[in-house]
Amino acid sequence: MSEMPHHHTIDELTRQFGAYLAGVQDRLLERYKDIPADRIRQYTKAEAERFADMPVQAFVPILVERAVRNRLEHEGVSQ
Repeated sequence: MSEMPHHHTIDELTRQFGAYLAGVQDRLLERYKDIPADRIRQYTKAEAERFADMPVQAFVPILVERAVRNRLEHEGVSQ
């Protein structure tokens, strides 16, 4: 009998990786000072939710940071 995969919620991710995701968000806020903080927070949350169902959760903060940076830079914003 096969087990159904566990789907993580954003609340579970926050409990599990809250400090790491907060650090990611802080680095992004520092790097993209000319972008509204609310937009960066929104993107960070959206990317964390996108990766919530990944079987290996240890890489979620790294993937979130890369995805948000890529998204911000494709909006025409550079360092």
